[in-house]
Amino acid sequence: MTNSELIDTLAEDLRLTYGCHTAILYGSRARDDWDAASDIDVIAFRDAGDQQRVASRWNGVFLDLFVHSTNDTVEPGWIRINGGRVLFQADGFGDKVLRETKALFDAGPEEVPAAELLVRKVWAEKMLERAAKGDVEGNYRRHWLLCTLLEDYFAARGEWYLGPKRSFRALSETAGEHFGLFEAALKPDASLAAVRAVIDVTFKGV
Repeated sequence: MTNSELIDTLAEDLRLTYGCHTAILYGSRARDDWDAASDIDVIAFRDAGDQQRVASRWNGVFLDLFVHSTNDTVEPGWIRINGGRVLFQADGFGDKVLRETKALFDAGPEEVPAAELLVRKVWAEKMLERAAKGDVEGNYRRHWLLCTLLEDYFAARGEWYLGPKRSFRALSETAGEHFGLFEAALKPDASLAAVRAVIDVTFKGV
C-alpha cells in the first residue's frame, strides 16, 4: 500500500470508527520526509465522545492518533501540528485549527525565567556528577540528562522544542558547532567531558 493509499484508508477509518468530522495529518508524513520506519501522526476532532489517544500498529505502520472534542481549544502541546495537512474537515474547522496553531507557534513559548534556567543548570551539573558513578543508576541519569538538555537548549533560547528529529535538523542548519557537541555527547562511548560541553553550551550565559 502506498503512502497516499494508507492516508486515504486512515481518513475513512477516522470517519467510520471514531466519528470524526475533521482530521489533520502532521509530522514526517505531512512534510513528505518520511521513511519506512516513520509513523503516522494525526489529530482528529468529533462532536461527541471523550478525548482518546490511540497508539498502535495499523496496516503495518505505527499510528499515533489524538482524538479531540470539537470544543477543545488550541494549547501549547498542539504546536507539533503546525504545518500539518488537513485530510478532511467540516466547515473549514481544520483550517481554523491550523491558523490558530500557527498563531500560537509564531508567538513563541513563554519565556523561562532566569532563576528557573539556573535551577535547570544546577540540576544538570548534579546529574553529571551522579552519572560519573558508572553504575546502572549513573548510566540511566546520563541518558536522562542528555534527553533533557536538548529540550533545555531550545527553552533557554526562547524557542519551541519540536522533538529530536526537527530539533537536530534545526541545529545542524543554524548552529553546526552546537550540533556537533550534541552529536559527540550522544555517542555510546562518549566521555563525560563531552556531556559537560553540552551543558556549557546549553546554559551559556546563565
